[in-house]
Amino acid sequence: MQGVVYELNSYMEQRLDTGGDNKLLLYELCNIIKTATKADGFALYFLGECNNSLCMFTPTGAKDGPPSLIPSGPIAFGTTIAAHVAKTHKTLLVEDIMGDERFPDGTGQDSGIHVHSVLCLPILTAIGDLIAILELHRHWGKEPFNLSHQEVATANLAWASVAIHQVQVCRGLAKQTELNDFLLDVSKTYFDNIVAIDSLLEHIMIYAKNLVNADRCALFQVDHNNKELYSDLFDIGEEKEGKPVFRKTKEIRFSIDKGIAGQVARTGEVLNIPDAYADPRFNREVDLKTGYTTRNILCMPIVSRGTVIGVVQMVNKLSGSAFTKTDENNFKMFAVFCALALHCANMYHRIRHSECIYRVTMEKLSYHSICTSEEWKTLTQLNLPTPIYKEIEMFHFDISPFEEIWPAVFIYMVHNSCGKTSFELEKLCRFTMSVRKNYRRVPYHNWKHAVTVAHCMYAILQKTTGMFTELEKKGLLIACLCHDLDHRGYSNTYLQKFDHPLAALYSTSTMEQHHFSQTVSILQLEGHNIFSNLNSSEYEQVLEIIRKAIIATDLALYFNNHQQLTELLTSQALDLNNHSHRDRVIGLMMTACDLCSVTKKWQITRLTANDIYAEFWAEGDEMKKIGMQPIPMMDRDKKDEVPQGQVSFYNGVAIPCYTTLAELFPPSSPLLRACKENLNQWEKISRGEAEDIVPSPPSDSSGPVKVDN
Repeated sequence: MQGVVYELNSYMEQRLDTGGDNKLLLYELCNIIKTATKADGFALYFLGECNNSLCMFTPTGAKDGPPSLIPSGPIAFGTTIAAHVAKTHKTLLVEDIMGDERFPDGTGQDSGIHVHSVLCLPILTAIGDLIAILELHRHWGKEPFNLSHQEVATANLAWASVAIHQVQVCRGLAKQTELNDFLLDVSKTYFDNIVAIDSLLEHIMIYAKNLVNADRCALFQVDHNNKELYSDLFDIGEEKEGKPVFRKTKEIRFSIDKGIAGQVARTGEVLNIPDAYADPRFNREVDLKTGYTTRNILCMPIVSRGTVIGVVQMVNKLSGSAFTKTDENNFKMFAVFCALALHCANMYHRIRHSECIYRVTMEKLSYHSICTSEEWKTLTQLNLPTPIYKEIEMFHFDISPFEEIWPAVFIYMVHNSCGKTSFELEKLCRFTMSVRKNYRRVPYHNWKHAVTVAHCMYAILQKTTGMFTELEKKGLLIACLCHDLDHRGYSNTYLQKFDHPLAALYSTSTMEQHHFSQTVSILQLEGHNIFSNLNSSEYEQVLEIIRKAIIATDLALYFNNHQQLTELLTSQALDLNNHSHRDRVIGLMMTACDLCSVTKKWQITRLTANDIYAEFWAEGDEMKKIGMQPIPMMDRDKKDEVPQGQVSFYNGVAIPCYTTLAELFPPSSPLLRACKENLNQWEKISRGEAEDIVPSPPSDSSGPVKVDN
């Protein structure tokens, strides 16, 4: 017994090192057991294609050909002893095979007439799966097998099955390493340079074939909207330079209700079919059309986020009668990666598609958002009417009557503040007219408001000569003109509460960040970069001035900024050479300019308040539509509270703002004085001492004019 084990050990070590076919290895091990049990002969059976029949293994085929499997009948009772053992998985020791009624066909071999005693043993895996059947024979005239022989054979087969299991484990690990290397390779290929989906599918199909040693492979993607499977990449069974060739053809589609692939797509379950023609779900039409014969199929779903997004179908196992459980397990793990890769590829293509739509949309928007050549060329030739030259220097100047020449008013202010050579006139006119086009027709945050705010900044800059650099003056005037670009008439709170896409883009100062983004977008348009004459450092500086100035118009930021400035003034620590202090001063100036409607003459102030409340009430109406109660300021049912609301706003925001501004820049005190006068008027209305009469809008009296350039 020890000699046999030693011989087996040596043999197994040698074969494990060199690899080889498990069937041939097992056959040679059985030959050693035959010697150990003094048997006259033996037969080794393996399972047939559908695991419901036996095939006898012969180490050499006809004319010394390769090993072969000879069909030996179904696995059933009442036939041969090998079929009986395959059915029961139990060892049988029969002293007289010819006299045993359980096996009318005996051993089922022609040489069986010489067989007297048979020892038939199942070869099982560690988990009880049948690998093969060993049938040992003793001829007539010899002592029949006894329990001692059975013990020797059982012990050696047990050891052999462990060895075979080890071989399978080693090969499984090698396969796993190969799989891991492949996944790493594909991941690197995919994520280093996102490949076309066809290339990715080819990678998947090539490796899938090698993984389970299949003859053909097909990968179908699932169209859930139309309930179809589709593919345009096919394995034609040819090779080039040792690699399978896949042909891209016209896309084929078929119903998800048809065929084996369809069932896998519907159920999400793996199908391992050992005999395709015995399965009613198999569609034979494909074989009839192609002339190809399908024997067995392994079909696996590719699942992403609980949904089947594809189906991989392996056809015809090359080494073996059918796809095994090991093939299934390896393939399942591979399918997880396929899901990730396909999901990423599909997502990438959706993004690419969205990008194309975005480009087309942006192209259309640009066409409608950019001023025409006639518009900007006309602007270069315009002059302001004479009365404006004096009035425009006053804080209370009202631009309302001059709507047709608001762009010209802005050009004049830029030239008068920064110099006529500060910008290329053509670019400045283009930029100004395109900015006008990008303001929406909302009641208050519109083009008129933009020019009004820019005028207030112009008036401050004119009265604080030498306080600000040329870059700051340019940046602040442009910031004021653009500070509400593309405003939709809704507050930041509204956008955030209703998960507007802008709120997703900008979590704080939502609209202000959008206004700056729109400003940069216009600057980047061809012929619109008014700062193109600056060097890169100056360009960065002026953009930062504009950004900070526009963000400062978020009233939510005003309160902290005002408090900090007040403390600096009180402690006499304010230093305009300190960048942080300077930013706070500019921030306050932007707030003062943004609120400047409260510093105009009463008729203009009251009319503008009506525009402001038109926006507030529209927002409140939207909230009511979904069952939310707006704050009183935005509730049109509380119009009678407007005067008191204005009194609170003036006292809490406007008066403190202009008071601090006047302390910083005494020439700006007319703003504070006018604000107090309007507060007094609101207080009278609130107390019932004056009637709240909304004046009519002034008519456009500008007439045909030209602007001095």
